[in-house]
Amino acid sequence: MTAKNQTVDTSRPNTARVCNVLLGGRDGYELDLLVAQPLLNSQLTIAMREARRFARRAIEHLRNQHQVHQVVELGCGFPLHPDIGEITADAKNTSRTLYIDNDVLAATHARALLTEPNSVVSEVDLTDVTAVLAKITAVMDYTETVALCLSGTAELLADAPAVLGALTHQLPPGTWIVFSHITDDISRDDIDIAVEALGDAGIAFHPRDRDTITTMLAPLPACRPRIDCTAPVVAHRYRPRHPAASAPRHLGPVRLRRHRPITALARKDTSDGFKTTTRRERH
Repeated sequence: MTAKNQTVDTSRPNTARVCNVLLGGRDGYELDLLVAQPLLNSQLTIAMREARRFARRAIEHLRNQHQVHQVVELGCGFPLHPDIGEITADAKNTSRTLYIDNDVLAATHARALLTEPNSVVSEVDLTDVTAVLAKITAVMDYTETVALCLSGTAELLADAPAVLGALTHQLPPGTWIVFSHITDDISRDDIDIAVEALGDAGIAFHPRDRDTITTMLAPLPACRPRIDCTAPVVAHRYRPRHPAASAPRHLGPVRLRRHRPITALARKDTSDGFKTTTRRERH
């Protein structure tokens, strides 16, 4: 997810391409690699990759346990296998996936590669909540449950709390929210160095401390009296498949415990309230 681009500019690093490289993709140009490669072993990259793994597990859980086959991914970036639509897809081809990004290059690339049945790629500015909601309404069937995936994207929004609040307030009851956010109160020096390097390349990245993120999520479980919530959880502890392999193998166990993004999985119960259903998993 990047600032609104009208033309493809290869003369400077691009947010979507740099993030793709940091997540293990190969869609970066030389300028993007110059920015991304020094950060590949940083705590920021560890957290970004864990956030992506979390999003995949959360969508898989919603598909298998709650029969959710409609997903909106906000800030889809460049495709990385398995993409959200592949996970959402069912044998009957009745699933619907809406990919939204406001980077013309990312959206063009996604249209070429994301070819699952009933998938739509749309170039919309995520800060234009009215336009985002209009696109969701046009593509999704509100008689069926919808999941909104905002993982690895909020850090690229200068006013993420306001955007999240406006989106969730207007979504229909029954909507699931898949959310993650990188924190900067652990490994702050390492995170700050990575953020400064991205900023020098013209890429604004906004990690936030845990208290700020908790405040962002506070309105979600606001429904009463049916609240059933736990605190936000770190990404690698949400339904882990293989705890020992929850991060890149070349990193030592001490580093694996140092920094993870905060995650949440919530469902809107009423017109103005959500129920958070994250849980802590024991290893």
